[in-house]
Amino acid sequence: MSDAARYKAVIFDMDDTLISRQRAYRVYVEEFYDRNIGLHSTDRPEAIALMIAWDGRGDNDKIEYFGRLKRRWPGLDMPIHELIEHFFGRMAAAVEPDLEANRFLGELSEAGVPWGILTNGESKFQRGKMATVGLDAIAPFALVPSETGDQKPSPAVFEEAVRQAGHDASGTLFVGDNPRTDIRGAQGIGMPTAWVKAGREWTDGTPLPDHQIDHVTELRALLLG
Repeated sequence: MSDAARYKAVIFDMDDTLISRQRAYRVYVEEFYDRNIGLHSTDRPEAIALMIAWDGRGDNDKIEYFGRLKRRWPGLDMPIHELIEHFFGRMAAAVEPDLEANRFLGELSEAGVPWGILTNGESKFQRGKMATVGLDAIAPFALVPSETGDQKPSPAVFEEAVRQAGHDASGTLFVGDNPRTDIRGAQGIGMPTAWVKAGREWTDGTPLPDHQIDHVTELRALLLG
């Protein structure tokens, strides 16, 4: 059986899968450094490199993250809750549409391939990102599990995404960049997976994803034949 015949539907993560969170995050930290004199005890390139390293591609607890920043730079006197609110708001505004990815999603819709989005994160900010980049207008459905008090890698959220896509787990491909929340989570309910590696090597020590790609458009042949 060809992959195009095997995969009846596809679910996508959003950040660093359909949009570049990494690019938006760099915009954020550069502006954050420039606007906060409390960070200027460290040279700009070093401070930005530290913040990017500590961010862990977004897979962190924001209270712990900003607490770490405040310990490293005591002159950063904004309260943690204000830092978090500013962070999410700025990130929602800093994302840019990935036109090639959006075009590919349009091709899936035109071909009748069911697809949707499953993304962790605070609802209003994730929905805001979707609106900024135009995904809200083209996605057949978009699930933000925090709206129901859950998140990836919970099996329940993947099961709901599969249900909305209209096919069983074994025929629904999951595409994401995070080995733990995306790939392991989807594998946990029997979904085939495609890892957006973005130049990284698979070192997670768990079963390999079915496909490794650098950009979602590499799935065109798999999903559209």
